[in-house]
Amino acid sequence: MAKKKRPPATRAAARTSKPAAAAPAAPPSTGPRRDARPYVYVALDLVFAAVYAVVVTKLAPNRHAWAQTLLLGLPVAAFLMGAGTLVARLGRGTPWARRAWWLAIGGAALQILLTVVLLGLLLASAAFLSGVYGAFGKAAASGMLAAAAIIVEIVGLLPVFQLSYLLGRGGRRAFGLTPRQAAA
Repeated sequence: MAKKKRPPATRAAARTSKPAAAAPAAPPSTGPRRDARPYVYVALDLVFAAVYAVVVTKLAPNRHAWAQTLLLGLPVAAFLMGAGTLVARLGRGTPWARRAWWLAIGGAALQILLTVVLLGLLLASAAFLSGVYGAFGKAAASGMLAAAAIIVEIVGLLPVFQLSYLLGRGGRRAFGLTPRQAAA
């Protein structure tokens, strides 16, 4: 009885005369992967809160009480986001973790609201300058519009991204909350 020669399983095996090596063993599972995003958001929130506080109180204080109060809302909102995220992550699965999660959501919503108000005030100032002071006012208005773009980047993006994370599936899972039910 003659033995039949079996064809090689892969092209690589066809090119070599050596038998194919066994597949490498999978590394042992270390359990579920930890999500580092809550700690990144906490660090960013606390750094931004400190920077906002220094800028509002030391570098650019406002002589109008209402405007200074509005600007002081920025470090408060950033601190609320950071504190809520940290407490919710450390207390994962406890009853007060959900309250802290809501605190972080409230801080993010407050900062988004403050960003919209600041943008409205800057755009109203730009419109006033452009309408009243002619060509010089138009130049100053373009500076105000540049400031509005910077405000969106410096003040508005962090709470938008963090709120998206907190309300998403990954954020709810990281804080030990049940996922949202799909609409029927």
